[in-house]
Amino acid sequence: MLSANVSILSTIDAELQGQLFLPLGNSTSGRVAIVVPYRNRSEDLVRFLTHMLPFLSAQKKQCVILVVEQAGNDSFNRAKLLNVAVREVRKSVPGDRLFGIECFIFHDVDKVPTSPFVVYDCGQNVRQLCNVLHSGNNITRLYNSFLGAVTAFSWRHFATINGASNLFYGWGGEDDELSLRLQLNNIRVDRPTGTMGVFTEFNQSHPRDKNPQRVQLLRLINVTARWRKDGINQTRYQLLDRRDYKHFVWILAAI
Repeated sequence: MLSANVSILSTIDAELQGQLFLPLGNSTSGRVAIVVPYRNRSEDLVRFLTHMLPFLSAQKKQCVILVVEQAGNDSFNRAKLLNVAVREVRKSVPGDRLFGIECFIFHDVDKVPTSPFVVYDCGQNVRQLCNVLHSGNNITRLYNSFLGAVTAFSWRHFATINGASNLFYGWGGEDDELSLRLQLNNIRVDRPTGTMGVFTEFNQSHPRDKNPQRVQLLRLINVTARWRKDGINQTRYQLLDRRDYKHFVWILAAI
């Protein structure tokens, strides 16, 4: 399985030759990690990188795309992968591409901005970048309190809420739980206006294994009692591999 993953990712990196590259530099100031939770979606990853590399290059951002893959066959746990990625960044040392990053954009692999002017950066508050999804002939306006798909967190904000829950195996609920953590800690969320929040979703029909426990996990009384004891500080995982490709960094973790 591991060799197959590496082979696929090496092929993806090779296919991206000739694309505009991310700006290079030694400064760690203002650098951004674009964290992409991932498993078994190589075609989506190629489309994502092919779109995002030129997009980010045009913004002249000091960005690192960090693809964090879940090993094994258990139900997908997007939120826990976010914790894994941030912990790997936080424990990095000088000379590492991940060192010194304080801004994290949590990004679904099948969504890309339609406007070239969407700013990929953190702000004074948490930033929800996506509020409208365009897929084929369908347009979906996300609910007003939605927090997910593409969201920018500073390390300060993510640390304050103890990151994301580790309990959400399967699709659904982890983004709403993250929103409740922000509310409980009085952290505001800035939202886009006009076309700035429109994103293309290019694989709306991918399989979604729903989490049967999500309703119970999302009860406010449970989140209030749990968030300090269930989050990034409690995340347990095994780092199985890391590869620094030219266009992105890939880590594989057993969670």
